[in-house]
Amino acid sequence: MNPPIPPTRNRMHTTMKNVKTYEKKTKKLLGAFIKKAPQSVDNIEDAIAILIEAVLLENSTVAKACKAFDVICEEYVDFNDLRVSPAKEIQDCIGVDYPQAIIKAHALADILRAIFYKTSKMSLEYLAEVPKRERLKRLQELGLSNFAVSLILLQVFATRAVPVDQDLADCLEMDGGVHPGSTLDQVDSLIGNLASSNDCFGAHLACRKYVEKSAKALAKWRKVKQAEIDRLEAIAQAKAKKAAEAKAEKEAKAKEKVQAAKKKARAAKKIVKKAAKKTAKKVAKKVAKKVAKKTAKKV
Repeated sequence: MNPPIPPTRNRMHTTMKNVKTYEKKTKKLLGAFIKKAPQSVDNIEDAIAILIEAVLLENSTVAKACKAFDVICEEYVDFNDLRVSPAKEIQDCIGVDYPQAIIKAHALADILRAIFYKTSKMSLEYLAEVPKRERLKRLQELGLSNFAVSLILLQVFATRAVPVDQDLADCLEMDGGVHPGSTLDQVDSLIGNLASSNDCFGAHLACRKYVEKSAKALAKWRKVKQAEIDRLEAIAQAKAKKAAEAKAEKEAKAKEKVQAAKKKARAAKKIVKKAAKKTAKKVAKKVAKKVAKKTAKKV
């Protein structure tokens, strides 16, 4: 069974707390935003290559994604050959240690098959005729994450977008650039507000460079964060266990009381029954005496 592809995020953004403060902090962290980077819009014929690179780049680095893409190009005759390959084979090709390797391998196989099913070829040319507002939806329908969709819209169709993945969101949270616990939607909205339509590509490059430079620090931060999560979970589990034990003990005591009450009731019932038998015997004796006396007088 194929592992699930991470769901695409809902574009209904909720506002981040103290957003203006965090915009200033994030802009400072990503200073390259102020430098416009020239973007050469790729030809629609290169869209499949960009799509593959986008899937590989999410929660990874540019260097790793480029290396994995080169390996794929060396291993497979063309993208159609990649489409018909088993996900496990794709995973082995890019390396089992590649970030989210098995998920990305399944994603590539499923997405390329979806494109071929829709167009009978390895191409996104049909999207060139689609209204701009429809492209995002059509790309999501293929199973692409919002990160990959944003990158394709940016590089293929020159659409205003800055791809945001969990690595970027975590790096910004680690460095105080976003509110702790912010969702990808909130980070997406914040980054989008900072980048003008003319420097989205520069913003994208700045974000990837920032993620790459922060890789080691991010790994340590995540380790500490996970340790804290594990600690809190252990405390929660200990409390839950203690509460369960207390509940079980309370229920056991209540059961003991019920059983003791039933035992007393049974004992009382025996006493009453015994007393009733004794009383019945006395009554029987009295009756017998009276009968005997009446009989003696008659005789």
